[in-house]
Amino acid sequence: MNLFNLKYFQLLIVYSLASCLPYFGYSQMQLVKFDSIEVSSNGEQLLNPWAGGFNSPQFSEIDLNNDGIKDLFTFERDWYGMSKCFLNKGGYMETYYVHSPEYEHLFPSMQNWALLADYNCDGKADIFTSATAGIAVYRNDSQETLSFTKVSSLLKAETPEGLTNIFVSPPDLPAITDIDMDGDLDILSFGILGNTVFFYKNMSMEKYGTCEALEFELATECWGYFSESSQDNSITLFDSCENKKYKLNSSSRHAGSALLAIDLNNDMLKDILIGDISYSNTTMLNNGGSIDEAYMTYSDTAFPSYDVKIDLKVFPATYHIDINNDNKKDLIVSPNNPFTSENFNNIWHYNNISTSGANVFEFKGTSFLQEGMIDVGEGAKAGFIDINNDGLMDILTGNFGYYNGTGNYESGLLLMINTGTPTIPKYNIINTDYNQLSALNLSGIYPCFGDMDNDGDMDMISGDEQGKIHLFTNNALPGENANFILTDPNYMNIDVGESSIPQVYDIDNDGKLDLLVGEKSGTLNYFKNTGSAEQAFFSSFPTNNLFGGIDVMAECCGGYSSPYFTQDTAGNDVLYVSSEDGYLYKYGDIDGNLNGKFELEDSLFVNALRATVSGGDINNDGKDEIIIGEFTGGISILKNGSPSWLAISNLSKAKNDILIFPNPASNKIKVMSPNFRITTISVHNIMGQLVKEISLKDRPYETEINISDIKSGIYMVSVRTKKLIQQKKLFVN
Repeated sequence: MNLFNLKYFQLLIVYSLASCLPYFGYSQMQLVKFDSIEVSSNGEQLLNPWAGGFNSPQFSEIDLNNDGIKDLFTFERDWYGMSKCFLNKGGYMETYYVHSPEYEHLFPSMQNWALLADYNCDGKADIFTSATAGIAVYRNDSQETLSFTKVSSLLKAETPEGLTNIFVSPPDLPAITDIDMDGDLDILSFGILGNTVFFYKNMSMEKYGTCEALEFELATECWGYFSESSQDNSITLFDSCENKKYKLNSSSRHAGSALLAIDLNNDMLKDILIGDISYSNTTMLNNGGSIDEAYMTYSDTAFPSYDVKIDLKVFPATYHIDINNDNKKDLIVSPNNPFTSENFNNIWHYNNISTSGANVFEFKGTSFLQEGMIDVGEGAKAGFIDINNDGLMDILTGNFGYYNGTGNYESGLLLMINTGTPTIPKYNIINTDYNQLSALNLSGIYPCFGDMDNDGDMDMISGDEQGKIHLFTNNALPGENANFILTDPNYMNIDVGESSIPQVYDIDNDGKLDLLVGEKSGTLNYFKNTGSAEQAFFSSFPTNNLFGGIDVMAECCGGYSSPYFTQDTAGNDVLYVSSEDGYLYKYGDIDGNLNGKFELEDSLFVNALRATVSGGDINNDGKDEIIIGEFTGGISILKNGSPSWLAISNLSKAKNDILIFPNPASNKIKVMSPNFRITTISVHNIMGQLVKEISLKDRPYETEINISDIKSGIYMVSVRTKKLIQQKKLFVN
């Protein structure tokens, strides 16, 4: 054995011993999904109550667990798009999908859109997703578990102007399928300035005789010889496209379309379904040409006109998937716009009832998967409260609102009564508009609860999208169900700007409930109660508008901070803050430090758009469960538990894993953070002693550290960014 191998062998022994030592450094949030809690509605148990809801999901097939059965992958369109996974547990002619969050962290971080298709003919669905003005691709390299490798950051094609990216506008959905029936995947997409569909032909079979390559050429800028109007969604057939060569200063620009290439009549030619950004219908174009040259000959603007036509308020997108296991692909329709379309009961599905090999669709419903979920439309904010005074914690969930089809949203409260036991909660949905608060026409109801008048019952404080605060007094008599009456709209004239998310808590330990309010900018506003326990008083200006020095503003978008104060088992104050990008942050060093900067102790990725947070002990274990509201209208619950494959603490690593290399190292290491700027790097030995710490004022994404002064051994490197803290073992030889 040479000297290097001997030293490395010794390091492995030390590593084995070190793994048995108590873990040091920053503590991890020991939180796991608590999705075993039963929820019923109208006497029926919901199948996937805690799946999180949907606003604008995209659908694809993939075998998640390597059992040979096609499961379901959904991707929620957003800047921070979220992946959700559902195992297919149905039998023949049966639709039965079970939410399986244990697979979600295995997918890469993606934006805008994601469609799965097998490009290399290995039987595994690969990922095609949005990149800057184009398409990125991840190859499915799964063996025992799901695994993806990025093989292209930006797909390109040979064009008359040379090698250029395959353009896909961020609002669009391309069609990715074998258009010319030669065995490899081609791409259809609207051009950057035109209203015609570009056909990018995959040359893999022609060049190599296999489908494994991703080498494209622009075959035509006018696939199917049709064009779409720049003023509306009308289609011109038999268009020669000679005048569709738009210049860069052209005023005619394609706004947004979702494409699905599908052989509807079993003639081996791809027809096309088109949904548009400002319209509720789907247009079908029939391909009457040939495999070598598509030619659209007639249209159906009310597809399927032989059944219930597709009619989603804005921008319907279609997906061709076998959802009932009869070996015939069915049709799913959902909105492709997350902000101006239906946000509940908005996933239509049609079964394929053809007996001839064609596609004939029969309408089945408007809430595919959603019928088994808690879904309050858009912008869920939940809280625990004992509504009926039976000693069990119920759930009230507010929202930004249900889209009502006129451009407006109806905000209200969903009541779920706990019908379980003190140790085993079980919920029943009782009322979808508790106390008929939707009649108030508030721009969001984001509730929290506390006894604001010291009369022994819980009142409600609510935020809204306009940044205001509203007081609802509980006027119920002792023993009666809580009855919240709006007694003070625009409470104390507080206005934090946009998206006020409040919590009431005795922050300064003076026996009076104070007010802490999150907002769109990502900071927290502390309002000290200068009144009494019986009659609270708050200045309209915050006591501290950068409380704890906390700012969860994302580097691209908003912050949407949501606070939850509680205490740990030692009685110390702990502050959780959730954010737009789906992270939950835990802060300490609070007691006696209200004017200082709190310590970021941990962060977890909770896979929720614009997450909100609250908590309470619902299983009588002496520890708070955490309830997460999602912008997609659903809620989920986290409980204390040891980290495992279901541990949320493991999910953050998949999205923003810190890289340290080389490892082992002897002189220098490079530290890289893929998404967040590095502020501090510290190195501890196996006894937990700090041996090196570096503060980086310029906050780089990567840096190099000299470790030549560190003795051989195993160390823990802690990398702190604005968003999270991650730790990696380092071998020094």
